[in-house]
This record gives sequence, C-alpha cells and structure tokens, in this order.
Amino acid sequence: MEGDRVFKFDVWRNFMVYWKGDLQYKKTIKSFLSNRQWKKLRDSIFGNFFRLQSVKFCGKLIHCILLLEIINNDPDSMTFKVFDREIKFTRDAFHIITGLKCYSSSDIKGLYEKENRLLKVYFPGKDRVELGDLFNFITSHPHGTAATFVGSDDDAVKLETIYFVESVLMGKRKNRNVSEQIMKIVDDDELCSSFNWGSLSYETLLKSLKSCLKPNENETEK
Repeated sequence: MEGDRVFKFDVWRNFMVYWKGDLQYKKTIKSFLSNRQWKKLRDSIFGNFFRLQSVKFCGKLIHCILLLEIINNDPDSMTFKVFDREIKFTRDAFHIITGLKCYSSSDIKGLYEKENRLLKVYFPGKDRVELGDLFNFITSHPHGTAATFVGSDDDAVKLETIYFVESVLMGKRKNRNVSEQIMKIVDDDELCSSFNWGSLSYETLLKSLKSCLKPNENETEK
C-alpha cells in the first residue's frame, strides 16, 4: 500500500541507523601506500573520495530522514516528505553526489572463469578472503613497496582499491568475504575504469536504506 509510514514512539526511539564500513579509510589506505602510489589512487576513478577532507556519518539524521519516507512502488528510488515537499533520492542524484558512473555498461563475460591472481599471490592457499584479512595485510605492510611487501606499485594500488570498494562503497563489516568478482575487476585496469561502480554501490545503498527500519528477528538494532 502506498502512502506515509507511521511509527509509534517506542519503535522510533529503539531503532538506530549505523555505519558498518571504515570511516577512517583514508588513514588506513595512506599508511600502506608510498607517495607515488597515493597520487595514483587520488587520480583514479575514485579520486573524489580521496580528496575529501574528512568523512563523517550521522546515523540520527539518516534515521529521521528515513522516518519521513513515502512508500511507493518504484524499486529504483526513494521519496521523502520534508516540510510538506516531496524529495526524491535517485540514481541521477547519487551520480551527482559521488561522481561515479551510474549508466555505463561493462562487459564482464568470462570473468567467472578468469583466475583470481591477487588472491593467489597475496593470500596463497586460501579460496576466499575476509575484509578483515585484507585489512590486516594492509596494516602490517606499511608504505607499499617497502621490504615487507614484494608486490608491484600497481598491485599495492589495486589492493587498496579493493579495500575501498568493499569497506566504503559496499559498507561491509570486516567479517564479510571480499567479493571475488570485485577482485578480478580491479585487477583488470581497463575493466575497472569502465565498470559501472555507481550503479553497484547505489543499488547496494538503496537496498540497505529500504530495509533499514524493517524489524529483524536476529538483530536488536537495524
């Protein structure tokens, strides 16, 4: 049924919106990279995120905005009623805010069969890697191509790009698996630069926002 959602006060008070990713991602990433590698990352398609002075998250504000949602049947946007005006959050708005491509098409045929080179080289013997494993690898190998890291400049930037995508764009906790598909995409320079990162992150965000205030039997906070 379309229309405004009404929440009882106790329900409103007990809900909390929280951030699962790494708000200190710039500090985490910069500690691993050399100055040359850091510059390369800042000049990449994700450069807007690394030129930000600081990143903060206000869960209470997001919570209040979500309480103003007007339910509709559009799976690709959200509408809110603020001061008697309807405000719509869309893919176009996300593109303007982030600068990420939201409509370009990328050919990822054959990606499944492709070897996950980065996993094989830097996490030998593992068939999967958690985000926490990647975080520990990064934080234990300062400044990229120092003696403790045998990889190339390009690989150092790729590992940090994967960490950024998973911890910021996807907002994953450290106990979640790193996507094998994302690892393979990032390892392919041409595919990484043309991939539709905007749509991937927008759809993930929208799904999270739409389910944020729905009660969950397994969680006391949402």
